Amino acid sequence: MQDHHYDIIITGGGAAGRILLHFLSAEDYFRNWRILVLESGNRIHEKTWCFWKKDTHPFEHLICKEWTDLSFAGTGYAKSENIAPYSYCCIRGADFDNYFNQQFFPAHPNVTLVNDTVVRTTQHNDGWTVQTSTGCYTGSQVISNLAAAGQNNRLLQHFFGWFIEYDTPVFDPGKAVLMDFSTVHGDNFCFYYVLPFSEKKALVECTYYSGSTLPEATYTAQLDAYILKQYGPGFRRLQTERGAIPLIEEAPSVVAPDGSLAIGQSAGMIKASTGYAFQRMTEDARLLAASIGKTQQRRRRHNRFRFYDRLLLSIIREEPAKAVAIFQRLFEHRRISEILTFLDEDSCLRDEIKIFSQLPWWPFLKRIHKSL
Repeated sequence: MQDHHYDIIITGGGAAGRILLHFLSAEDYFRNWRILVLESGNRIHEKTWCFWKKDTHPFEHLICKEWTDLSFAGTGYAKSENIAPYSYCCIRGADFDNYFNQQFFPAHPNVTLVNDTVVRTTQHNDGWTVQTSTGCYTGSQVISNLAAAGQNNRLLQHFFGWFIEYDTPVFDPGKAVLMDFSTVHGDNFCFYYVLPFSEKKALVECTYYSGSTLPEATYTAQLDAYILKQYGPGFRRLQTERGAIPLIEEAPSVVAPDGSLAIGQSAGMIKASTGYAFQRMTEDARLLAASIGKTQQRRRRHNRFRFYDRLLLSIIREEPAKAVAIFQRLFEHRRISEILTFLDEDSCLRDEIKIFSQLPWWPFLKRIHKSL
């Protein structure tokens, strides 16, 4: 059993677990520790991770494209702005996974990756036992990226998109489309998202917020119509990207139900109102790696941001058309860089009051009243 004992066992692996490994590897104690990563299958994800940054990023070498300008479009309104001091960045999931599989794990023999399913974890006075479908391991500490059972996922951010290519230039490679509501009709919270990688290639996605995903034919019909209207015929589909992100409204905890340390989704690293997670997971992993065996604390959210997210998700769920109008007012009255600061939860209360004072007040007020 000694060969199956580890200083740290990371259950669930995934992006959050691998980001944590990156920061653990920079700590002095790392080379002397045995670390086990339990993932349920071989990971080569085709999804993209997008985020905005000010400075050099820990995964700068994996960023495949940066945009200095973002655009927004609504009903009869559109804007495009330079987002300095930010840039909007994209990492391909396949590049991320291949880096860890082909470079990180071979370079760190003290880290063992096992593709197996975790059945249960049990805490003892002297550590942990992790039972998988094929074996049993012990560890001094368990860090879990497994989704917690019983979370109230009343909304999903689900998306479907194509990487497409034209023979002639049609895209502006310096400008990404963050949200385009201009061609959306009906009582849905739905928008289009465009990442141009060159003048001829781009990822175009249709994104919904609702309780369940849609038939593939619905997404494809809408995507086809949008691309034809915005960019014209003659495109080729190179690859498909699809996914569904749970938008958790409950207050997260850094401690999982089994008593292990939580990371990723169950630790609240997916921002409930937007679905963005990569930068939040990165910052959380940096602080967690530095705090093991020390007194430094992981970053916790201010309660007011969870309150903002709950209000907005309630409007999206119950009155999606009003939610679209709120987003349009927000982008009409604030610079996109200010909105990114707010979404990063780095804004101050004074700036947040200014933001909310320019939005339709009644949808928020009646939900505040209901919560009292």
